[in-house]
Amino acid sequence: MLKSILAATFVVVVSAHQNLHQFWVNGVSPGYEIGIRRPPSNNPVTDVKRNDIACNVGGDKVPSGVQTIPAREGDKITVGWDPSGHPGPITHFLYGPVGDAAKASGVGAGWFKIDERDYVDGHWANEVVQSNGGNYTFTLPKGLKSGDYLLRSEMLALHGAQDVGGAQFYIGCIQLKVTGSGGGKCSPTISLPGAYNAQDKNIYIPNVYNGFDPTTYTAPGGSVASCK
Repeated sequence: MLKSILAATFVVVVSAHQNLHQFWVNGVSPGYEIGIRRPPSNNPVTDVKRNDIACNVGGDKVPSGVQTIPAREGDKITVGWDPSGHPGPITHFLYGPVGDAAKASGVGAGWFKIDERDYVDGHWANEVVQSNGGNYTFTLPKGLKSGDYLLRSEMLALHGAQDVGGAQFYIGCIQLKVTGSGGGKCSPTISLPGAYNAQDKNIYIPNVYNGFDPTTYTAPGGSVASCK
């Protein structure tokens, strides 16, 4: 039964590339595509060893010319993506604090995961996002040190994951100026590029259409960090 259900999930897929277009802090948006580093197209990143895996194509060019938006630890963040029928998880990472988010490339060590939704109650994260019109809400963690951060939103499409290099990473980076109360110690941290490998079991899934159990899946990037 599980096999047939999963096969249906992956076969009935709408072809849809996607971008992050807007976000809200406690329900208030700075505006359409404001505060977001925009890539040149809605094509996915597929080479996990390129700098593009951090903030998408061209996202490492600084100064970015993008406005940095204020937020506070514990705020509710809603991201607005193009809806997609491609099955897979959504994750969120922070990079910082840095002196100036507009001058931070995001390439290298210092990223930490703050949110993850995989396959829950019979639904992939993309289905949840799609049913909400492309929107998804999570919370900035408590314990963040005040300063500028890059907030990285990643939707990973697994419909091509049966081939090495077939997984599709859709990435959007937001610039935030966070007011926090912590000492800046969030762990674990990862490097981008570096943390992802093309043959990792959550990126390359050769049996994705035949016997793969989505309830065992955990998105790339390690565990959700704790901050203090």
